Amino acid sequence: MSILSLLPALLLLLPLGAACPFHEGVNMVVDFTSITTENNNFRSTQRDSPHTEDELAINNVRVFDGNQLLPVTTVVIKGGMIKSIGLGGDILKHVDGNNGILLPGFIDAHAHPSNITDLQNLSRYGVTTAMLMACFQPQLCRSLKNHTGLVDIVAGSLPAAAPGSVHGNITIFVDGNGDRLVSNTSMAPQWVDDAVSWGPDFVKLIAESPGLDQQTLDALTKRSHEHGKRVACHASAFDAYNQAATAGVDNIQHAPLDKPISMELAKRIASRGQVATPTLTILQAISDSSPGTRNYTAAEETVRRLKEAGVPIIAGTDANLVPGVAAIVPFGISIHEELRLLVNAGLSPVEALRAATSIAAEHWGLHDRGVIEPGKRADLVLLSGNPLEDINATKTIQRVWLAGVEFAGAIGTF
Repeated sequence: MSILSLLPALLLLLPLGAACPFHEGVNMVVDFTSITTENNNFRSTQRDSPHTEDELAINNVRVFDGNQLLPVTTVVIKGGMIKSIGLGGDILKHVDGNNGILLPGFIDAHAHPSNITDLQNLSRYGVTTAMLMACFQPQLCRSLKNHTGLVDIVAGSLPAAAPGSVHGNITIFVDGNGDRLVSNTSMAPQWVDDAVSWGPDFVKLIAESPGLDQQTLDALTKRSHEHGKRVACHASAFDAYNQAATAGVDNIQHAPLDKPISMELAKRIASRGQVATPTLTILQAISDSSPGTRNYTAAEETVRRLKEAGVPIIAGTDANLVPGVAAIVPFGISIHEELRLLVNAGLSPVEALRAATSIAAEHWGLHDRGVIEPGKRADLVLLSGNPLEDINATKTIQRVWLAGVEFAGAIGTF
């Protein structure tokens, strides 16, 4: 059984008051209602806390605007937005950037947070937006949204899975029945209608074997697009990758751990305007724990071929804290490892930074962020080092702002 296949759902099993039966050593029971209540109570507390709307000038910084590095300048933020670049004016509050690099907040395009601690850890390491890549309980997912001074959560739907599949079995375990599985193509339109009824930001599909057939994946994708929803599709094997590409999903999650995709497939993905989120951090961890059955070099070579074909590549980690599984990936700190692995797989440092900022924002339709320019969200990370010269310099975090609110906790350490 694939550990990777279980991870997206396992994290969300914990808040449901369930013990996971799939892995020896996983035997936690967590009160879903209590966690949701705690998340909502924390939001109320944050809203009651004073947050200044005064202008703030961040002086003496070299700005990586999401595309290129600008000369030393000043960035002014006000009311959660970037007001200006280059003009400080008569502003009472200033921060000296000490000639550091100011860049857009990082976007982790594949994560599974469930509580405030997870959100805080994402934030302290400079992640200002995270895609919650599966949602089994809407109340929990809503409780992770709209927290002042913390990472902004973009939440996906329940994953669409077939009876008899790994992910289908997980859904049955959560629900106690198979009512939310997709048994055939004729069910696809209604399944999507139901899945988007609570208002998720995107739809999540599962390509796996055994699993949904091509016709059903096609129908699910078509109906999701009719609802105006982007589609992210789990695909961690060669055949699944081809299925996801053929279905026309917007974003293919993971990369094969059996064999790399062909250049022909990579070019087809590029020609259709699809993007890829390889999640190399978790793939390497899985491969390291199962070297005889999982091949990380296949994932790495897939990234090289995607890049060569011109497929936009987005940074995502599959961050989770599921006890007992082979590949726990910590929140926040893992985005820096993902950037390093993307560079190892052939991206330049500037391409890796774009994968976690401007490219991610563009292809997720987050047009208010991912770049530093007037009128955009003030999601900002101040570094003392220069990651365009050495990608490991993303670890030199000095300060983090989330929609203009500086993170109040301790900055992450490495």
